[in-house]
Amino acid sequence: MTQMIKNYLKYCLITFFISCSSIFSQVTPQQMVVRMGRGINLGNTLSAPFEGNWAPAVQESYFDDVATAGFKTVRIPIRFDEHTTKLENVTYKDGSGNYIGSIGQYAVESSYLDRIETVTDWALSKGLVAIIDVHGDKWFWESYRATIGGSPNPDYKTGADRQAAVDRFKAIWTAISNRFQNKSENLLFEVMNEAYFSMSEAEVDVTNTYVLEIIRATNPTRNVIVNGGKKNSYEAPLQMGTSYPNNNNYVHNDSYLIATFHYYLPRAFTASAGQNDNDYDWGTPEDKASVDNHFGIVKSWSQTNNIPILLGEFGADNEGGYDYSTKTYGAYGGPENSSRVAYHQYVAQKAIDLGFAFTVWDAGDKAGKTIYKVTDRTWVEDVKNAVLGTSLKTNRFDKINDLTIYPNPATDFLNITTTQKIQKIELYNLNGERYNIETNNQTLKLPFLNNGLYVLKTTFLNNTTSLDKLLILKQ
Repeated sequence: MTQMIKNYLKYCLITFFISCSSIFSQVTPQQMVVRMGRGINLGNTLSAPFEGNWAPAVQESYFDDVATAGFKTVRIPIRFDEHTTKLENVTYKDGSGNYIGSIGQYAVESSYLDRIETVTDWALSKGLVAIIDVHGDKWFWESYRATIGGSPNPDYKTGADRQAAVDRFKAIWTAISNRFQNKSENLLFEVMNEAYFSMSEAEVDVTNTYVLEIIRATNPTRNVIVNGGKKNSYEAPLQMGTSYPNNNNYVHNDSYLIATFHYYLPRAFTASAGQNDNDYDWGTPEDKASVDNHFGIVKSWSQTNNIPILLGEFGADNEGGYDYSTKTYGAYGGPENSSRVAYHQYVAQKAIDLGFAFTVWDAGDKAGKTIYKVTDRTWVEDVKNAVLGTSLKTNRFDKINDLTIYPNPATDFLNITTTQKIQKIELYNLNGERYNIETNNQTLKLPFLNNGLYVLKTTFLNNTTSLDKLLILKQ
């Protein structure tokens, strides 16, 4: 056995209980954020009123392409409104207007939960971390907003109407928690998306508290993604728990939290395909210093509260406002391409350098911020490479070969995806013993092996190699 493999096996032994702790014990939020690394959003798909309204229905091939590209996490924005018992179909007030309703009056369609389970299972089977993000249910958080643009908000609710909305939202989280309680720890929950535009610090804190109580009843150690109220962007996490006296709240009492924030600053650049924003270039020292300052504030909060960070969304409009579905440029221009690439590259790398995970915003061909083109299964390559770091001239990245293995943990077989031609594949245990394996260069049939950690050595025709940790875990 070569010295390279011996050194790698030694490394695996040292890191075994850390890197594989999710299999034998709970995964801490800090460990999970490291595992999540660089990710992407499946935008405008399940977050539409009905899947297919805004983008093609998701297929398993999407997760194949995402994993092959090198992303580690997929955030899956989801809307439950049209698939949950409507408020108008429930009697929750008596003749005097008193609240007489309950959580049990609301149900999420089982067929919709089936669909979500199918989609998240696809992601998990490819070795990806998946996030169920309650994203499109603005009917709930906007019910806290009394006015919009100075005019009364017709969705604003008080009294019994407010309590009914709360119970409906609780019912949704009860359904999610019950259905997915036995899934891998690589499935995460995100309580609300951008509720801070409508809800105060106290309103978000109260909501986070009761949703976490629901989740913890069936998912006591699942990592949950949370955010604060009132202030947006990098200031949002800083608002969490501030409305509770003596800090006796979920921020300090729940050990499995990941805080999130979104970053679309400066809007004049990131939204410059619109009529009212016209800053088309980005990348000056001042531009980068602004990101450094904002991200540093989040990092300081994270260290003080011992809660790691997910940058849940960021991105800039397509170059020149380009529409990949119609293949036309926008009427109001948009970012210069080099600036768009530089923005994605800098924000992504800054997040990684500070120990954050991220899921870049992407919503497909028809959207204003496109990275993956679902219609032909191709990428906006320069932006994809920018967020993955593969366009950076640096040696900081561990993998020099584009090889992905899944599922990991595995049982009887293993899939391999790579654009390179493979010369041979070898499998070793931690004692350096080699096993014979059958392969067609895409699917490996694993021999009967005991549960544990192994090393897969792949040698390519160009004589470069890839060493990958493989965990065998049979039922």
